[in-house]
Amino acid sequence: MNRNHSSIPLINHNFIEELSLHFEREHKLPPLASKIYSILILSKSETLTFEEIIDFTGASKSSVSNQLNFLIEEGRVNFIFKEDKRKRYFKTKCNYLKKTLELNLEKTEREIEMLSKVIQYKKDEKLNQKHVTLFKDHLESEKKNILDTLKNVEHTSHN
Repeated sequence: MNRNHSSIPLINHNFIEELSLHFEREHKLPPLASKIYSILILSKSETLTFEEIIDFTGASKSSVSNQLNFLIEEGRVNFIFKEDKRKRYFKTKCNYLKKTLELNLEKTEREIEMLSKVIQYKKDEKLNQKHVTLFKDHLESEKKNILDTLKNVEHTSHN
């Protein structure tokens, strides 16, 4: 496994591992997909070839191919063709941070929906309303903040 590509310096290896673990834990990405995504984010080069990704990860062609397809379907990665129309160059989508916000928004909305159902279900029982209200207020505030940030991201991406 040759990790001396100028686009992926050896000194970033520990940070790539740390970021990979973050994506595994927080975004529930498979380990190899997390590593590929991290490499693409941290690479000095805007794009990496399939061969460079295989070389860095040490994974099989089929495993890398499957995980790249997964990341493409997830909306996190895309590819372009350069001079050589047969070679694909992979990169993170410009809006990968926006995608993270959208995923957090979906999670927050599911939490609010489930909490509302619990409140409705337990309406006839003694429920610690103060705690429930604090939690629901927090979730609503988080939702509003995410929506505001997404609106700002949209606004700045059009400028």
